[in-house]
Amino acid sequence: MPKIELAKQDRYHFTYTHTITINDINLWRHVGIPELLSIVHIARRSMLLSLGFDEDNLGDSTALIIADCSMQLIKELHLDDTIVIESAIGEVGRRSFRFFHCVKNNTKIATLVEMGAVVIDAIHKKPTSLSAQFLTKISSIT
Repeated sequence: MPKIELAKQDRYHFTYTHTITINDINLWRHVGIPELLSIVHIARRSMLLSLGFDEDNLGDSTALIIADCSMQLIKELHLDDTIVIESAIGEVGRRSFRFFHCVKNNTKIATLVEMGAVVIDAIHKKPTSLSAQFLTKISSIT
């Protein structure tokens, strides 16, 4: 099976720092995929909060759900490593957009992660258009 290759973005808009804890380590003494994904979810939420939003509130009663996720593992991460997750929003469509994350350890890329987000009406739980507030805010950083 061919290995997935994700592209590093030219520019990231947000950084989140995390020190690997014992809770992030698997039986093989490195960060496992589920643990790494959890850390990236925290970084994503931190980015949204810094923009004045959250998964459950993108403005105008809209929210997001993660529709897909791709991860390219490049370098192992271990206990007490301090990682920096650089994040960006891109590929903005009418009802969806993508999160791009670059996980670095000592300035070297450890993992690339992409997540597709679909915007939903938070009340009716159906796909809808991005809110004007969200579009205005992300257009100022992209």
